[in-house]
Amino acid sequence: MADAQALTVGDFVRISGGYDFEPDWLAGGPGYTGTVVAFIPGQNEREAAVVHLDQKLVLPAAEGEYAVLELGHLGSSWATPKPRVHVELCDFEPEARRWQDRRQGAWVESHATYEVLSSAR
Repeated sequence: MADAQALTVGDFVRISGGYDFEPDWLAGGPGYTGTVVAFIPGQNEREAAVVHLDQKLVLPAAEGEYAVLELGHLGSSWATPKPRVHVELCDFEPEARRWQDRRQGAWVESHATYEVLSSAR
């Protein structure tokens, strides 16, 4: 989509969805909101977005207030409307280093999406 705007630092987003019809990580809710605070090197050549969640997300196997979003489909970008993203949950602010080279959080979802609720622009 040529006129789509890329996700940017300061955007307020909702992260939701998942591989299953009712993903466990959403606990029956509509998703989690937060603000994009940084872009860091991703696992591959595309950068990852770091979202500071409005409230701590507590799951049976992990908890944290930062979500790292990695683009899930080859050819998608941060300007793709509702791209599929992988979600990593961190109880620390991730360093600006590749996933392979930094402290890692917990993997919570492989087929999430996000939507921009308000833009920093």
